[in-house]
Amino acid sequence: MTNPTIYPEAFLQRMQNYLGNDFEKFMASLNEASPVSVRFNPNKKAETKLPLAEQVSWCSSAYYLTERPSFTFDPLFHAGVYYVQEASSMFLEQVWKQINPENKTVRVLDLCAAPGGKSTHLLSLMNEESLLVSNEVIPNRNKILQENITKWGNANAIICQNKTEDFAELENFFDIVVVDAPCSGEGLFRKDKDAVQEWSERNVTMCAVRQKEILQHAMACLAPGGFLIYSTCTFEPEENDERIADCGLTIAELEIQDYGQVKTKYGYQFYPHKIKGEGFYMAVVQKEREEYRQQTQDTRHKTQDIKQSAAFAYLREPESFTEYVKNDFLFAIPKSIYNDFLFLEKHLYIRHAGIYTGTVKGKDFLPSHDLALSNFCKRDLPSVELNEEEAISFLRSEAPKLKTDLRGWCLVTYKGMNLGWMKVLDNRINNYFPKELRILKR
Repeated sequence: MTNPTIYPEAFLQRMQNYLGNDFEKFMASLNEASPVSVRFNPNKKAETKLPLAEQVSWCSSAYYLTERPSFTFDPLFHAGVYYVQEASSMFLEQVWKQINPENKTVRVLDLCAAPGGKSTHLLSLMNEESLLVSNEVIPNRNKILQENITKWGNANAIICQNKTEDFAELENFFDIVVVDAPCSGEGLFRKDKDAVQEWSERNVTMCAVRQKEILQHAMACLAPGGFLIYSTCTFEPEENDERIADCGLTIAELEIQDYGQVKTKYGYQFYPHKIKGEGFYMAVVQKEREEYRQQTQDTRHKTQDIKQSAAFAYLREPESFTEYVKNDFLFAIPKSIYNDFLFLEKHLYIRHAGIYTGTVKGKDFLPSHDLALSNFCKRDLPSVELNEEEAISFLRSEAPKLKTDLRGWCLVTYKGMNLGWMKVLDNRINNYFPKELRILKR
């Protein structure tokens, strides 16, 4: 039986009121181990050693694991073959299929995106002509977001670091806005005891006030007819249904299969005693359609274009990209999102866009780690395949102890998946795996 004394009395009383006869089952579920689940990258397929169990029923690319392995020591995790994500939040896939069943080209904003679970999921669901803008205002969390999107390998993403109010200026710009709002975190109590210590009724109310502000900014940049997907990891109606009731938009009519989620007045609530996952809430609203004039995009911005750039020799389908140069950093941005990028650059603090391909030093081009992990890195480039032990050594940024007749820049691969670059010289091999990403654990 779960020890109720570790939970605030006010929380227990609220849950008793919400759940009634289900309260004891809910409390018992908090004493169970938190399920571990992963979602696979559709563009990076390799045989893994993960202890897979059954599929997550509401996500076609996700599976539960029988136990939690050390992901740090799996080279395929570093290659972006899969993302470790809580199962309940993958319900996003069912919503996406309802609001964009034909997978039309859309502009999507993930407003509170770190660490990147929903952003990488969206990139797997969207067509490659669509645009994803992923935002995180906290610098260290933004860095983690960049790392995870880089590993996923898609090119049609822009990562920015802005306050939510900055997006209110982009009136009617986005077709879909995802708001995974900061919340009181009750749904994480089973796996995060720090969340228990931080909980209070006052914090619930403070979160509700902040969520209301975020939703106002999100609605301003949502196009008429567009959809807003709102989610939290809490059970509180004050942070969930009441926020949707206040936003003033129309509740979207969805026909979603019953997986064990509870239909609330305005959304869907996941409870750990009813589904195999953590506490989670999601609702979808739609902005009223009306005639409006879309933002005019100024395409007169001049890039410092390098003709026949060496970077494009490393790209698959180079004709699909436009090169953008900032200082000595080269980016390949899909032509399908380039005009949007130029427009957004004038309004947002952009940290990353498209594929960061590398830098130019004198006459030399230095390919980036991002390029190696991109889905658009050429497949026929010189490469060296490593075994598991060698791959772990490479990921520690240790000097490769290999024999090869290759010279110059070479991709380092494990089970056919790119891990990064090394440069083979006559007398040594240099490891170019980023030091800040290296494995430190022994």
